[in-house]
Amino acid sequence: MTDLDEDFGPTLWVVNTIFIVLAIFAVAGRFAARRMRKMPLGADDWLICVALFWDCLLYGVFIGCRINGLGKHRATLPPAKVAVFSELLYFFQIIYVLGPPSVKLSLLFLYRRIFEHSRFLLLVYGMMGLIMVWAIIMTFLSIFNCRPISAFWTMEGTCFNFRQFAVGYAIVNIITDFAVWLMPIPSVWKIQLPRAQKFALSLIFALGLFDCAAAMARLLLSMLVLGEYDSTWLYAKGYMWSIIEVSTGIVCTCLPTMRIFVKTAFGGQFARLFGMSSGKASHQQSNTPVWSRNHDCYNELRVSRNKESPKSESDSTHRILVTEEVNVEMHPIRKDPV
Repeated sequence: MTDLDEDFGPTLWVVNTIFIVLAIFAVAGRFAARRMRKMPLGADDWLICVALFWDCLLYGVFIGCRINGLGKHRATLPPAKVAVFSELLYFFQIIYVLGPPSVKLSLLFLYRRIFEHSRFLLLVYGMMGLIMVWAIIMTFLSIFNCRPISAFWTMEGTCFNFRQFAVGYAIVNIITDFAVWLMPIPSVWKIQLPRAQKFALSLIFALGLFDCAAAMARLLLSMLVLGEYDSTWLYAKGYMWSIIEVSTGIVCTCLPTMRIFVKTAFGGQFARLFGMSSGKASHQQSNTPVWSRNHDCYNELRVSRNKESPKSESDSTHRILVTEEVNVEMHPIRKDPV
């Protein structure tokens, strides 16, 4: 038998607050790392700020929903609060639709900065276009899913099947999550680097699987409770996982730029643990197409010329310099004209 006095609110406050704070600190750490490296900001940095903006808006709407009964059983709430909750739910679903695409676009623009001269960019641009179109369509549908719009919370009008819309969005979201987070890993393993360093670089991108797991958890919850009467109680976990998903995506996207703090905290031990540094720079030849960058290089993959060996000036291959911070520095060594 259902206990009408149950209240999921305290859990919502703790979990949502922890994840929103982590997201804020991650973005702040990202910008601090850029400043410490004296590096210019790029589109990926500003897009992660947009994602954080949507995340904070989600948290703000959550506060309003919590005040109006989120986490409590609907039977214990006055109709006025349920009405306000339903109206806030309308804005929550619009904001959520914009959150994950912003995170993915930030990551794709980061790939664009790293893999500046590579066929991999064709895949990046294609994925950018797909996500932009998908985000625009889903935003339009979330805004105009009822006629009139107020029918979303008044139930006086016609609406399309919101359950199918939510599940369809979630499935595409999860598929693109896996694609965006894992797409650079095959390229990383084509570079001639020690296996431990390849593993470490792959692990950085694979951390995004936590974001995928949060999206899958939200999908399962949506399939189980959408359309049920006790919305203030049953939707509580969906609210929580929505904020967890966007916040986790922001944190994972910012982690690669925050290695400087990890190095400061743990010194060289963390790097040596993953084979990410050595006492001397390591030089290896590679026939892999160059992934170079311009002067505003990313702190993970930077372009530099290997001046240690005169032979390199006449070598038609590409040099890969791995520094003690796992800064993979690549530059095409052009063959001298005969």
